[in-house]
Amino acid sequence: MNSEEILIEFVANGDRSHGESIKSISTSKVKDSIQRVANLVQQLANESTVSQPNGLTLDEVEIAIKLTASGEAVLLGDGQSNGAITLRFRRSSNFAPAAIATPTASSIGANYNNLQTLLANGQWQEANQETWNVICKAANKNVGSVLSAEDIKQIPCEVLQVIDSLWKQHSQGHYGFSSQNQIYMSSILG
Repeated sequence: MNSEEILIEFVANGDRSHGESIKSISTSKVKDSIQRVANLVQQLANESTVSQPNGLTLDEVEIAIKLTASGEAVLLGDGQSNGAITLRFRRSSNFAPAAIATPTASSIGANYNNLQTLLANGQWQEANQETWNVICKAANKNVGSVLSAEDIKQIPCEVLQVIDSLWKQHSQGHYGFSSQNQIYMSSILG
């Protein structure tokens, strides 16, 4: 083996007791193969970032690959829900959504009058409960219900944007989903 090769152990079906083999593979071939995969990922990431008009930027890319006996990098995935490439986005800290008019009722029937009144009066606990009531109604659930992840996915973005806007407006930017998310992210990222 020369210095331009690496040793890789190949195991058939995860069984180390049978079919075990060690092969020498050219590092340049492995690098070239991984670079082709990286180029594909970069292209997909760039296309995804361009198509995000809502202030999201690509934060993390995760790929799952395997190396073949010949040194080719192959993307893993089942073609269904378990993909080989995962793109994670985050909202830019300097993103300011277009001004959201504070409606009294949205197209889906959410009513923000009570929430707006509570926030304007600085009644934060009551406003918090009213926020939950509005979210439950938007998810077509009874007020005070426990919501599943599937229920939450059904809530129109418009409702969450209006709630976020109202909280930020009445708390000078201290409260609201986006403000609290920034605080949370800065606390875990340091």
